[in-house]
Order: sequence, then structure tokens, then C-alpha cells
Amino acid sequence: MKKWVLMSLSALAVVALISGCQKKTSNSDKESVDQATRSSTKAQSSRKQTGSSVGKQRATPVKTKQSSPFKQIVAQTMGRLKGQNAVYVQPVGSAAYQWHVKSQKAASDIKLFILATVYQQVQTGKFNLTATYTLKDSDKVGGTGSLQGMAAGTRLTNQELLKYMMTVSDNTATNVVIRKVGGFDAVNQEIKRLGATQTVLQRKMMDQKSLAAGKDNMTSARDLGQLLVKLWQHQLVSKSADTAMLKLMAANTNHSKLPKLLPSDRQIYNKTGEFDTYGVENDAAIFVKGKRAVIVVALSQGGTLAEQVAAMNQLGKQVDAVVFK
Repeated sequence: MKKWVLMSLSALAVVALISGCQKKTSNSDKESVDQATRSSTKAQSSRKQTGSSVGKQRATPVKTKQSSPFKQIVAQTMGRLKGQNAVYVQPVGSAAYQWHVKSQKAASDIKLFILATVYQQVQTGKFNLTATYTLKDSDKVGGTGSLQGMAAGTRLTNQELLKYMMTVSDNTATNVVIRKVGGFDAVNQEIKRLGATQTVLQRKMMDQKSLAAGKDNMTSARDLGQLLVKLWQHQLVSKSADTAMLKLMAANTNHSKLPKLLPSDRQIYNKTGEFDTYGVENDAAIFVKGKRAVIVVALSQGGTLAEQVAAMNQLGKQVDAVVFK
């Protein structure tokens, strides 16, 4: 009899132990769900407060030791902006860090792809840099640039057109170059050849009718970043062509964004883009110290100029400090 009682008590203890474990597991699962729910609610609340569409975007994870400082830097700079923002950072020779990468308004950064199209045609003998062009009044458009103030009949070489396009972001020169390389199709074919999947040229500079019809030039931080990586490594068109393109970028007169706060000994290659109507501020840059380089791209739209530029200033400065420390 005692033996039977002992066996019964043992069985009851086992059942109680199993039940307790199951209850603990159930509570643990509930806690995980509650934490996820709280996190989701917190994120949704944050998005509502900022009114930003950024919350709908997903950051691309990066497997690199440098991803952690880049993640923090981006969060403290571009991550504080309203609107749609994206960042691409890649120390040459290392993996890239990408944040909120998607297609958005290119503004004048589309000119990097037009430039690549020109030098691809130079490489094949289709485009002659020394050939001349006679400026017409009908060519002239507003926005940035010097050609709109030149007299009709002014003769410019193709090389000079490229210089104006890249150094002072001349819109009139850009439109002439688009025609000379064969129009949108030629540029978009080059974009495709380069493997840029989020970039397209759909209008000329200052073409308000196309904008009203919903056509705009689009790109992404990743497409621009990967173009600059290839360019720096002389893998875009050829060593001579890539060197020529870098020379034009080095002569860019606008260093007000990503390079603004860098040490004076840095070599800078960059192309900015602005479109005030849509709150667009972009910059795509290569920072170089000695033989080391880092590519930094920041795109922002739907924001406020002063806040966007200040964020890019700090982004460039802090990325530079991490890479070249």
C-alpha cells in the first residue's frame, strides 16, 4: 500500500513539473509576442509623429565590422530628417552599408550616368570630345549653369560642355549632351549596362511639362554608390575614361554638403543635386586619403534645406573620421 502511494505521489509530481514548464514556456512566448507588439506600436507611433514615409522602408543589413558605427552615424544624422532619405557608405575594399535604399528623385545626380554614357561612346569612337557645338537661344534653360547667360552663336567643344555639366551642374549643357549621345534611350541603355536597377532618365533638365505628366529622373543611393565604386576602381568604362571622369568630378565647385567639414588634406570627387520644389538635396561623393577611399551617398527629398545640408555635413565628417581614423 505504501509503495502504491509513493508511486502515485511521484506521478503527480512529474505531472506538476511538466505543467509548470508548459506554463512557463507559454508565459515566455507571450512575453516575446508582447515585446514585438510593443516594438511595433512604438515604431508606428514614431512614424505618425514624424509624418515620414521612411518607416515603410527597410534597412539593408550589412555584414562588416564597420556597419555598427555607420548605422549609428546614419541614425544620428540622416535618420533624424523628415521625408524620404537614403544613405550608401562603402570603404573601397570593404562591404557596403545601405540604409533605406529605394528609387527617388535624382535631380542633378543623374548627370553622373549621362557622363558615363558619354565616355562609353568615347571609348567606342562614337563621341568626339574635340568636336564643337554652336549654342542656340532655344538650348537655354534656367536653373544652375553658365551657358544660359552666353550669347547665341557661342562655340563650345564637347569637352567644354562636359566641364560645365559637371563643375557647375549646367542644365543647358546637360540637355545638349543628352541630345548628342542619342537621347534618353542611349543613356538608359548605359544605365542598364552598368547594372543600375533603380535609375532612369525620363526628362531633360528643367522640363516642367514632363514633370507635370509624372515623368522624372530617378536613381538610388545604391546605384550611385556602386557607380562611384566602379569609377574609383577603374571598372566603369576604362582606366583612361574613368580617370577623365574623376578629373571632372574633382573640379566640382559645390562642396557644401557631404565634404563640407572634412580635413583640408582630403581629395574630394563629388556630384550634388538639388530640386527645391520637391525639397530635394543629394550628394554622391568619394573621399580619398592617400591610397584609401570611401564612397558616401546621401539622398533626401521632402525635407528642409537647412536641416538636410546640416545632416549631410555631419554624415560626411563622421564617416570620414571612422574610415580614416
